[in-house]
Amino acid sequence: MTTLTPAANGLTALLAHRQRPALGAFLPAGFPNWTAGIETLRAFTRHGAGFLEVGVPHHTPSLDGPDIAAAYAQALGQGARMAHVFSTIRLAASSTAVPVVAMSYWAPVLDFGPTRFAQDLAQAGAAGAMIPDLPVAEAGEWIDAARQAGLHTPQFAPRGASDDQLAAITAAASGWIYAPAASAPTGYQGDLDLPAIDAFTTRLRSYTSLPVVGGIGISTPQRAAIVAPYVDGVVIGSPLVRPLLEGPAGLDGAVEQVRAFAHALHTPARPHPLSA
Repeated sequence: MTTLTPAANGLTALLAHRQRPALGAFLPAGFPNWTAGIETLRAFTRHGAGFLEVGVPHHTPSLDGPDIAAAYAQALGQGARMAHVFSTIRLAASSTAVPVVAMSYWAPVLDFGPTRFAQDLAQAGAAGAMIPDLPVAEAGEWIDAARQAGLHTPQFAPRGASDDQLAAITAAASGWIYAPAASAPTGYQGDLDLPAIDAFTTRLRSYTSLPVVGGIGISTPQRAAIVAPYVDGVVIGSPLVRPLLEGPAGLDGAVEQVRAFAHALHTPARPHPLSA
């Protein structure tokens, strides 16, 4: 890897040696519209988000549930394109004090060009990008491009990954390892299996010293508090997108969710079984 960009170094510093997990807030670029999306991201950082994750809108988001899929569709319907992604990251990174990471499916990156995507992200001030549907065995071109640009390459670790797969995933990762709290699409609101989360994050930490960031299924502040002892960060998306889908008045609800999740992560609960 070449020298990390200042933004990537900032992400490393944020997640290293934390006593409480950092809160990440996800929002698709261009949602609820381009200008409102920028102000929404800024509001998230004012109310407790320690880092931001900006989604690249995609028409077939296979890992996402109905809320984020609808947000992507709304952004695309309003003309959101890759240029909006870079502009969103640039404005969010330059007007807040927090790292910004892109989240994209592989198809838009492949269409745009992996090297160009990495270079434009770095120029926009991104700390890195996670591409959750790109198998690590096929990720060489992307990882090389990202590292040449000084970006982190967080990796998605499926709960059912074998030991060999986890070894490859963690070797390819930088920035963080993403550990889903549930084997489900985003927006999952059912029960969480805490012993399974404990076992999986323990497995991950046996392969890497990188921070472990949780998401998918951490649907309420209560769940965030209970998952907190196992992770170094939590990313929330659907709980923020859902109120914003209802219209402009949804910003207050989304900001309140950020505030509640941030508070929960600063006062984590003792591990105990979860109910719906």
